[in-house]
Amino acid sequence: MKKNSSKGYLILGILFILVSVIAFAVPAAKTAAFWISYAFTVVAFAAQIIIWNAALGRSESLKSKFLGLPVLHIGIVYLVVQVVALIVFLSIPTLPIWSAVVACAVIAGVSAACMIASDVGRGEIERVSAKVREKTFYIKQLQADVELLASAETDTATKSSLTQLAEKIRYSDPMSDEQLADIENRITEKIAELKSSTDKVEIINELDSLLDERNRKIKIMK
Repeated sequence: MKKNSSKGYLILGILFILVSVIAFAVPAAKTAAFWISYAFTVVAFAAQIIIWNAALGRSESLKSKFLGLPVLHIGIVYLVVQVVALIVFLSIPTLPIWSAVVACAVIAGVSAACMIASDVGRGEIERVSAKVREKTFYIKQLQADVELLASAETDTATKSSLTQLAEKIRYSDPMSDEQLADIENRITEKIAELKSSTDKVEIINELDSLLDERNRKIKIMK
């Protein structure tokens, strides 16, 4: 990732030098409007480093980086539009100073607003995803516990019942909720009893009933 970032910054630097060379090599009058647009262009290039770090540097997870792509795209569009504005003010030296100030400020302002809005959306998606992971952890943990018990069970009938119970947990609604805390605590307690019990069949039947009750309550809550 660091190598890719270094290459990206190198390309950015090359593009900045290229734009600058062309801007100063073109035999056109360098008016105040040009210098203002050039200054905004320098800021746009420099802003890419901040934008790239904000979009891709906060997390190593692929999902987080994918969510950061819209911000990155807006930053690139901002740079391209600002370079176009520089070309316009270089090509038409008669344009007034105020037009350069207004045009460049609008480009920067609109781009910044779009990037902030996109980043807020990204943060909300990450927050919801984290909440979903937290809520689905409970059922996955139950499934893992029962599967471990099933793999260690020597009695054929009990092993089959545990396997069926694990499958039922697997296909249960994975989402949890504060309103389910009581029944989920009871299920957790029964799983703990199951681990130390010598007669597991009765507890398995109780767990089966509790899971049915939990799933019915989830359907009512939706």
